[in-house]
Amino acid sequence: MKAVLFEEFGPADKVLRIVRDAPEPVLGDSDILIEVKATSVNPIDCAVRSGYGSAFFLRNGLMRMPLIPGRDIAGIVNRVGEKVTKFKPGDAVYAGVPNFATAALAGVNEDWVASKPTNLTFAEAAALPYAALTAWTALVDVVGLSPETARGKRIIIPRGAGGVGSFAIQLMKAWGAHVASICSTRNVELVKSLGADVVVDYTKDDFADLLQEYDVAFDTAFDTEEKLLGALKTNAGAHYVSIVTPRFQFIDKYGLDEGQKHGDAFLAQRKAEQEALGRRYDWCFMRPNGEALAIIAKLVEAGQIRPVIDSVYTMENLAEAHQRCETKQARGKIVIDVTP
Repeated sequence: MKAVLFEEFGPADKVLRIVRDAPEPVLGDSDILIEVKATSVNPIDCAVRSGYGSAFFLRNGLMRMPLIPGRDIAGIVNRVGEKVTKFKPGDAVYAGVPNFATAALAGVNEDWVASKPTNLTFAEAAALPYAALTAWTALVDVVGLSPETARGKRIIIPRGAGGVGSFAIQLMKAWGAHVASICSTRNVELVKSLGADVVVDYTKDDFADLLQEYDVAFDTAFDTEEKLLGALKTNAGAHYVSIVTPRFQFIDKYGLDEGQKHGDAFLAQRKAEQEALGRRYDWCFMRPNGEALAIIAKLVEAGQIRPVIDSVYTMENLAEAHQRCETKQARGKIVIDVTP
């Protein structure tokens, strides 16, 4: 089958290559074979292609080479495993996965899949899953927010124009939260249009001077940690959660085993420091979740959430798409058209 892959780590234009003889996925009894119509590029795709976390991922069996990148799928069910009950051939679906999406076909566990929002094209739907589930894992699974508990909460979401931030703002506003976000001048109007109550232009103001007494800080850019912690309430159960951890930086510096020990020690220290201030402190990663995507699809169909798309590339131009992502100037998601 047609796919884009890499066999070594390095720059996008040096290591990414398109092939037409990649092996088709082996389908398990609970898996769905999806004809991929569109995927997208996430910052983690570029980081992993460059070698980020490779020692950890390879050692723990979370990655094997050659690797097909891509963590968003929107497409049509081709066939299903014997135990699949939720979907049938011909269904339009979408999913967030750990890798392997930039290919003509993808085999995905049915529990990771949901019906595509009916009012979105495949390209639009592909802009949602990984970013949406990253935010969902942090805000719902870890912090514990819901339509009931989010109402009235004061939440900071930096990088509001990015894929994760733009979704998180809309989800929290749909659930009745007060949201503050941070972005550059050119993205202020976009972030306001997503529903943010307060938007700080970091090129003009220091958000540490403006944002105080918040309940939740959702950190999508680890370099803002200290300021976000300073914006949280004390002794009131406030919660800091980050999707960008320093664990792999420790592994790069000290080696796999020692690096993991340093990462664990750092996390324990941070948790203790924040606990003393009456706060919670956590790191997390995206968890595939078809049930969450089904809820998100309903919010999209109701007009409460919309995908934000920066640009669309073909599979043949995936290296250019990675380079666009690495500029950190994308507004929303970079989508890849996988149609033949």
